[in-house]
Amino acid sequence: MVNLDHSASRMDRIPFSGIRKIFEECDQLEQSGTDVVHLEIGRPDFDTPSEIKQAGSQALSDGHVHYTSNYGITPLRSALSDKLSAENGINYDPENEIVVTTGATEAVFVTMLALVEEGDEVLIPDPCWTYASSIRMAGGHPVTYELNPKTGFKPDLDSLTEAVSERTKLLVLNSPHNPTGGVVDRDTLNAIEDFVVDNDLLLLSDEIYEKIRYDGSEHLSPAAKNTLFDRTITVNGFSKAYSMTGWRLGYLAAPAELIDPIVRVRQYTTTCAPSISQHAGVRALQSGLHEPMVNAFARRRERIMERIENIPGMSCPTPSGAFYAFPTTPEGYPDEEEFVWSLLREEGVAFVPGSVFGESGHGRFRIAYSNSVERIDEAFDRLEDWL
Repeated sequence: MVNLDHSASRMDRIPFSGIRKIFEECDQLEQSGTDVVHLEIGRPDFDTPSEIKQAGSQALSDGHVHYTSNYGITPLRSALSDKLSAENGINYDPENEIVVTTGATEAVFVTMLALVEEGDEVLIPDPCWTYASSIRMAGGHPVTYELNPKTGFKPDLDSLTEAVSERTKLLVLNSPHNPTGGVVDRDTLNAIEDFVVDNDLLLLSDEIYEKIRYDGSEHLSPAAKNTLFDRTITVNGFSKAYSMTGWRLGYLAAPAELIDPIVRVRQYTTTCAPSISQHAGVRALQSGLHEPMVNAFARRRERIMERIENIPGMSCPTPSGAFYAFPTTPEGYPDEEEFVWSLLREEGVAFVPGSVFGESGHGRFRIAYSNSVERIDEAFDRLEDWL
């Protein structure tokens, strides 16, 4: 008999995305006529700003439809260098210290493949986005450290100390954070600086939500610290702040010594980000096109928190950034998987179980307020009726 299972053994360690499972179920329900309220999707629901679309259209008209440098087009790298200097306090050479990628996801993936060796350990927050799969594909081992809900889901420093070992090579930091909306403050970053230096680690700083912040919360880039610059890979992109998820445009910045192995991996993945998207990205960086979306997210966040407070058993630290809330499940529903799937199939309200994001997600679920206030109210009305 022919063996039909030809997958590499490493794929035994790579699960299907729990978020995509919810998304596929939503699609099937909608095909059967169910009105689904989408609060599971980690993307802005807004159209890309017209100025950015016009820049993309102009790039098409001007014939910018071919391969670009593996590093990205010069105008975009120069604009990113200016942005990082002015907004983040980090000075990178646009020629050999910035790489434009096909989304921030690719930036994370090529970094892990280039820097993580077989058996290396990588510290990732719990809960967190899907860093673990990239680490495993590189042959490394993800090791979790806790985020403390009592401090707004900031990294727990005692947990970091317990998690590190002689095999640890890299620490992943994500602020503002998915799925909790937590933001790292100055005191916490100072402590992380000491931890990274004392343990001689590299640091991947995922800053994809940097522009989506509330109540005056401050965004801090680790690489702006002199002791961390040589150790840090800064990852960011255009998907969240500019509603450009389909344009697949991200970037990473790091000292040339770290960029060299990363760009060599990059040469054999997607070669370059879409040329049209890169020209649109130049326009995105020229003004505050993200501000109307952030204002809308702020109003939605307020409404989410108001509705959470009215449901027995549900509690949630107020998010300081991103567009996610990470509350506890309602009273009487300790199993977050059963709660989320039942609510979706019976009421057409889509959330994501907290366990998708790690062990500490048990008893919680993620709400993406990437939908209107009216639809948020509709979702919570259905939830309250169902309860």
